[in-house]
Amino acid sequence: MSNPDDFEVVDASKIEFVKRGRKAEADPNLIEALRGLGKGKTLAVKKMTLDPQADTYGKDKARISSQIRTACRLANLASFSITWDRNGTPYVTA
Repeated sequence: MSNPDDFEVVDASKIEFVKRGRKAEADPNLIEALRGLGKGKTLAVKKMTLDPQADTYGKDKARISSQIRTACRLANLASFSITWDRNGTPYVTA
């Protein structure tokens, strides 16, 4: 059973909202490389290569993909895809 003090209806115009999460950061060199990526071209991001045999490969892939997506957004790359080869290297295709 909930406590009557758990919820309160308020006027949304009186609430000061803050941004969620932390400030996005990305490797400036990656951002520059992505800015120069032409339509139909693919960039191998060799410095972010992972070990596919590592126990944390799935989590690491998600973390690196997130960093690449952030860099793509900061590079104003509207349409892109991220793929991985079997050696653990990520590729960004515009």
